[in-house]
Amino acid sequence: MVSKTEKLYLELLSLRVATFEDISEKVREITGKNFNSKYIYSKYVKRLMNEGKLKRIRRNLYVAIPPLENPEEYLPDKFLVASKLRENYYLSYHTALEFHGCAYSFFNEVYVAVNEEDRFDAFSYKNLKFKPVFQRDVETEVEVRKYLNHNIRVSSKERTFVDCVDRVEYAGGWEELIKSLQRLRINFAKLEKVLMLYKKDVLFRKVGFVLEILRDTSVFYEHLTDDMLDNLRARVGRSPMYLFRAKPYYHDKKWNLYIPRNFRELVRGV
Repeated sequence: MVSKTEKLYLELLSLRVATFEDISEKVREITGKNFNSKYIYSKYVKRLMNEGKLKRIRRNLYVAIPPLENPEEYLPDKFLVASKLRENYYLSYHTALEFHGCAYSFFNEVYVAVNEEDRFDAFSYKNLKFKPVFQRDVETEVEVRKYLNHNIRVSSKERTFVDCVDRVEYAGGWEELIKSLQRLRINFAKLEKVLMLYKKDVLFRKVGFVLEILRDTSVFYEHLTDDMLDNLRARVGRSPMYLFRAKPYYHDKKWNLYIPRNFRELVRGV
């Protein structure tokens, strides 16, 4: 006969990653009783941890260890861990590129966008590093996607594009970003709407400049017409701005941007 602890373990295996609240809910479903937190921890959580079937990631967050796996070496799914840190969040920047399947490289850093009031301290588990990135708006162009029996909140492809161009340091730098965007299929009309929400002159310039590069290097952007790019160019202000500050640079008159002279070499591998 399967014990209640074993039933709980099987349930947690299906979840893979669980908060203490998730575990408590499963205990109630299995036992039909409302035990207090102290009892649940000592009766179930601690026992499973001692048996090497459950591992603590951080306070109130655990990973179920599959049979035959070494608890000290088993690495949980980083998207699932990130999804359990806060209720109001979204997977962002390079992490979103990875989730959408277009990232050129895979990073150990996991970026979780949250409001400042939902901030958490960055932490590491094994070789993974989970970092909060503050965003005022964690709802617009955020999709809820099914992933391994969990609901995952992630920025849409179009918001991911704009977010990454806006804060390229969270996207792995310009070379990594452009190589990743080259694989990202977007809806240009939606992209333009996202830009309108941000209302940042410099973003219209940077996104337009990047789109021109992608049109020349990726089949996913060959459909972009000059008219589409002109819609963005019409919103460019009169004062020149920088793609990023580095000397020497040249002036791109189309986008009124100062571009480092070696920028094309930087992304030469694209």
